Amino acid sequence: MLKLMFYSTIYNLIMEDLDFYETLLNRLNGAKKVVFMGIGEEKLRDDGVGPYIISKLLSCSDKRVIFINAGIDPMARIDDVVSFEPSHLILLDICTLNKPPGTVAILERENICDYVPISTHTIPVHIVIDLIVEKLPDLNVFMIGFVPKSFEGFTELKLYKQDELSLDDRSNNIDLPFFEPQLTKTIEKEADKLIEIIKKLIRAF
Repeated sequence: MLKLMFYSTIYNLIMEDLDFYETLLNRLNGAKKVVFMGIGEEKLRDDGVGPYIISKLLSCSDKRVIFINAGIDPMARIDDVVSFEPSHLILLDICTLNKPPGTVAILERENICDYVPISTHTIPVHIVIDLIVEKLPDLNVFMIGFVPKSFEGFTELKLYKQDELSLDDRSNNIDLPFFEPQLTKTIEKEADKLIEIIKKLIRAF
């Protein structure tokens, strides 16, 4: 089961996978263009869940949906978001809810500053959102957050797909992770479920 905590100001719900899909589909009702932005430090275990998810979905980008790996510097990708002119921006990151590791939460824009750590981000995420919304005032923003299990740093660094990608491949695609993600099994399992839900969502969008 993918555990969904829907955080508004006063309530939360636990949902099954199908309900999670239906919830996201309803949230995107009427969407014209959507940006999924992964945020996090890939060298710190579960903090890399956003870039991990984006890396699995880059090939799904099209005229209506794009996937951006913002790493630890989402500020640097503001222009990429704004130039795409999306109606919706969905952030993918870890969150600090007091829930078991592997819990997946939908965080409303007004709650993000309370539940997203800033220790690995160059600029707090809510400030980046505010800057984007200044330029796209009608933008609908929310976050899919993961409660992490570990922030342990890597003991061994391995380049992302180091046997498959050349240096030119890496330099020509800024959305590829630099290092191979090393998520805990708990978070990787939930991230893989979300990846399949997003793929299904794109087909229905």
